[in-house]
Amino acid sequence: MDVISDLTDHFWSYIVFISVAGALGGVGNVLMSGEFQPWRKIVNQQSKTIHYSIGSLKEPFIGAVGGILTTLLFIESGTGQYLLYLSMLTGFGSSAFLKRYIDQKTNQIIEESNIKINGENIQTYQLTDEHSTTPVVKGVMSQPPVYLTEEEVNRLTLLQCNLAESIGPREAKVFQSEINALLNNGRQRAF
Repeated sequence: MDVISDLTDHFWSYIVFISVAGALGGVGNVLMSGEFQPWRKIVNQQSKTIHYSIGSLKEPFIGAVGGILTTLLFIESGTGQYLLYLSMLTGFGSSAFLKRYIDQKTNQIIEESNIKINGENIQTYQLTDEHSTTPVVKGVMSQPPVYLTEEEVNRLTLLQCNLAESIGPREAKVFQSEINALLNNGRQRAF
């Protein structure tokens, strides 16, 4: 019994072989792009929540689903070899499409955050010493300043680095929300 030529007659064999071929296409896209992203755990320091990013593991899954959906159109007219080839090609293409979409969304979030940070008047906020009675002098400028402590400036720098290395929009949004919270705290000190 030739399983490949009889794929259209055995539904579950069809699903398994087409899924594997589509997943191989997704893996091929990861290998061709040379950018394997590992599984990550992201901790939001502000809200103390944990998010998980599955990295490049999503691409074979998308490739398998794309392979199944595309070959369903040709199940009656295509041979087993043709369906496997089509599934692998579709898995590669759908994985590439997903990767490009995720990269665009992530880059958009990174760009928005960088524009926001560059547009702020960030200044170092010196906390008053318990022994000193001199208050902190706040300057008058055209744009209200954002006062951050040295620790917050270091945290902001670390968050910017993490944001730049984000592998997906969800991860980028976590870092963006932490950056926004830091900037809002600094704005409140200006009043």
